[in-house]
Amino acid sequence: MTSRRIHPYKGSLPPLSLPPGALAKTDQQHRYDVDDEPPTIEPIEHRIRLDFMTAGPVHRSQLLDQHNPWTTDSSEADPWREAGRSKPLGLLYAEESCRRTLAEEQQYYDRVEADPSAELDDVPAFLAHRLQACRETDDPSAGLEKERARRERWYSTIIPCMNLYHVLRRSSYGSLLPPSVGRSADIDELTEHNAFVGMVVVDDDADIQAVAREHEIPGQFVAHERDLSSSAVECAPLPSDFGIDLPAPLLVGEYASGSRYPLLPWSDGLVCSCPYKHDRPWRVLCKHELLAAIVAGGKDSIFLPVTRGLEVPHRARRFVSPAIASRHSPRTGAEPYR
Repeated sequence: MTSRRIHPYKGSLPPLSLPPGALAKTDQQHRYDVDDEPPTIEPIEHRIRLDFMTAGPVHRSQLLDQHNPWTTDSSEADPWREAGRSKPLGLLYAEESCRRTLAEEQQYYDRVEADPSAELDDVPAFLAHRLQACRETDDPSAGLEKERARRERWYSTIIPCMNLYHVLRRSSYGSLLPPSVGRSADIDELTEHNAFVGMVVVDDDADIQAVAREHEIPGQFVAHERDLSSSAVECAPLPSDFGIDLPAPLLVGEYASGSRYPLLPWSDGLVCSCPYKHDRPWRVLCKHELLAAIVAGGKDSIFLPVTRGLEVPHRARRFVSPAIASRHSPRTGAEPYR
């Protein structure tokens, strides 16, 4: 099984030792196990991050006052039109990315229908798992149609209406904005109120001062896992839950809302460890990842900046897949609502 130890390019930080699932697909020598490993970062997640990175800041005036994701359907009136507000450009890009990705995935169903033994190595991991399960049923054709419908609902309703709209509320993403942010936003101001802190995360039995002395770093940038906000909620993973060896140099988000969540290297990017992201496996974005996308976009980089603390390895800051970033071009639909 492949693993990787990444040594910081300077200083005496401990290496970042990652499990196979935290490596890019082209760098892996194991077959991803959907049942036993945390979910991979789906291609649509990278694309949506790139959409918001390209679009720029989301203003408070563009956020919804309220939105109930459990009673929402894609056939309903657009909540931004109903509220008389400007829809964030990043959301327009993301909705079009969902439509494009759904259309692109049609080739995988066609392939399996034409050749039940066709290779699935280039198919997104979870979809490949589902297609393989369809092939093993008594009626593969019916299974494929059911999976196609399930996937279509994910792209058309669940991602935009039940996830993105919910995040783009004043009580969600708005909680991370400084009070002065109205119709304009400055990346530096966002990172004054929210920090991406380079830290060494250690197991709960470790002596923080001893770790600080060993690696010649300030003790304020060493944290026990139990001191992270994700330790307080069962569904929110800790670094060790993802198979990351401790001590680990990681980027930890410290947010205006008062929370402190590490960004975990996984697949070919980073995953926020907050409970909102992990409580429902169909969610592709949380408010912290939205903030990260906007900050990374402001820096014109797929790597998040260290705004305070230790210079952690680049792999601990790579927010988006380089391969997808090189191919994705955000755009809106033919007749977007503005």
